[in-house]
This record gives sequence, structure tokens and C-alpha cells, in this order.
Amino acid sequence: MTTDSKWSDPPDSQPPRQRSGIWLWVALALAVAVAVVVRLVVPTAVRGERGSRHPAVGAKVTTLSVVPLTGDGPPLAADSLAGKVTLLNFWGTWCPPCAVEFPHLVEIERHFRGRPEFQFVSISSSGGRGDDANIGPSTAQFLVQMQADFPTYRDPQAVTRDHLEQAAQLRGFAFPTTVVIGPDATIRALWTGYAPGDERELEKLLESELKLLKAPS
Repeated sequence: MTTDSKWSDPPDSQPPRQRSGIWLWVALALAVAVAVVVRLVVPTAVRGERGSRHPAVGAKVTTLSVVPLTGDGPPLAADSLAGKVTLLNFWGTWCPPCAVEFPHLVEIERHFRGRPEFQFVSISSSGGRGDDANIGPSTAQFLVQMQADFPTYRDPQAVTRDHLEQAAQLRGFAFPTTVVIGPDATIRALWTGYAPGDERELEKLLESELKLLKAPS
């Protein structure tokens, strides 16, 4: 008995080995796609260079030059880092990994907000090297969607970003980039991209740094 269904392969028209070859190519394509996603979200995870294990730990941050974008935050310069535990986050409304990370940062900021030794510097970026003067409306809309009520900043001409890239000896700059800076303006931890669980390590590290700062000498 034969069938004329267009979804049925005629007998012997596609040998088992050929079908196996097609599925092999499908599997390889899926593997490549997964690798690309992992590379986008966590570019340094495979090398273990994340958080407090990043090679940039100990490097000095000597340049900070950001101005208010949304909210009523003051302009910040390098002297704003002295005596504070600073959480610095570079992100963009156009960046999918940033959108995944952002709600966790909202929770962390709220948790530590009442501590005068803590400050959160949230820098919204277009991803280019302009002055980002026109991203205020899209940033404000994003903050509403994320139920975030902290001020954000812009980094004119990417001065702060360029300095961090050089000081941390980064191989290019990716978004998001999240940095913990100690009261002596040295990098305590740095995350390029986002991976699930980063927020737990970040919160523990901030708690530890703040306890050390308040501990009697």
C-alpha cells in the first residue's frame, strides 16, 4: 500500500545515514546558538574572571565624571568615592542582559539604601561614545517599568567608561558591567555581563565591605 501524503518520505529517498547527518547539523547549530548567547551574557564566565576573582581587583579608580540623567543626584567626581562602598553599574535600555540584571540591582539598592556608607551609581548608556544627552526619556521610561526610584547618571564622552576599561585592563567594554569599589577607591569586584547568581555574590560582598568599613580600627 502506498501513500501520497506530502509529509511522507518515499521509501529509500533519504537513507538513515543522511537523516542522521541532518540532525547532526541541527545539533551543531543549536550548540553554536547557545554559545553565542552565553558569550553575550557572560563573556568572561568560562575563564572564571568574575566578581572578586576578576584580575582587576586591587586596581585604582582615579577617574569618575558623571552627571545627572534622571532624578536629583549630584554630579560625581573621583573624590565622591572616598570613604564609601560604591556600586557602579554601566547599562543600557537596549541591552537584554542589562534588563535581566536590573531588577536584582533594584532590590540590592533598596536593601542598602539606608546605609550612609553605601552609594549606587547607575550609569545609563547608549552604547556609543557620544555624550548620551538624548537617552533621558528612554531611561526614565525603563525605570518606571522596573519600578526603580533611584537617580541615574550619564557618562559624557564615555570618560569614566574609558578610564575603567584601561584601569581594569578589560578586553573591550561590554554591557552590563558592574563594579564594587572600596572606600580607598580600589576595585573589590567586577562583573562583565550577567549570570544568574551574580546578585547573591554581589550582595554578600557589599555586606562584607560595609561591615569592614564600620568596624573600629
